[in-house]
Amino acid sequence: MTTIRFLGTGGARFVVARQIRASGGMWMRFGATQIHVDPGPGALVRALSSVPPCEPPLLDAIVLSHKHLDHANDVNVMIEAMSQGGWRPRGALLAPSDALDFEPVVLPYVRKFVPREERLAERAGPFTINDVEIRTSIRHRHAVETYGLHFRYAGKTVSYLPCTRFFPELIEDYRRHEPDVLVINVLRFRDTMDVDHLTFDEARTLIGGIRPKTVIMTHFGTKMLEQDPHKLARGLEDEFELRAYAAFDGWVYDALD
Repeated sequence: MTTIRFLGTGGARFVVARQIRASGGMWMRFGATQIHVDPGPGALVRALSSVPPCEPPLLDAIVLSHKHLDHANDVNVMIEAMSQGGWRPRGALLAPSDALDFEPVVLPYVRKFVPREERLAERAGPFTINDVEIRTSIRHRHAVETYGLHFRYAGKTVSYLPCTRFFPELIEDYRRHEPDVLVINVLRFRDTMDVDHLTFDEARTLIGGIRPKTVIMTHFGTKMLEQDPHKLARGLEDEFELRAYAAFDGWVYDALD
């Protein structure tokens, strides 16, 4: 069983600050292994209020793609919840070095509550969490150290392509992992802003080149939300003959769907 519960699907400062969409990241289950990816603002509240609730003391790992607050704000409280206030150290923390060293987002005292700490680097791994293997992507072009993540379990791969400026090398780097499922952050629709985030058209180019079996868009800004992401997903299905979804808060993707 592989599932992804979206505890938040919002991106960009306005969407997150106003909580137009939530920002709790993704709670992934691979069989009995549970991994929380990018616990942004409200992650703990969203986890506990899910139906059924996600249970932090059962987490096996917390993973940060990068240290920006919409991806990492709740990492400290999630570590405390995973380790039951530090009384029962548990699990693993995987994060880029600059999330731990240079202007760290993980506080020194909570790092003691995690028995295992792994520093992500370009094309690194596998990092093994029980029967799940995690590998990283090429380094993304973003304001801080950022990596995509490839989760391999039971012969299938779920890839997560987080925030980045578009560059063609992403296509081959992700395609070589042959993702069955590609979760991709699509913040922008169409604009001329000079920012390190994908537009929908750039995401289309990546999807067409990577060719996953299933693609899930998430991390939406206001302009993407105005365009109806579900309608855009249906267009991707027609164009590329794959399964395409636009995630929404609280949705659970089941790989058996």
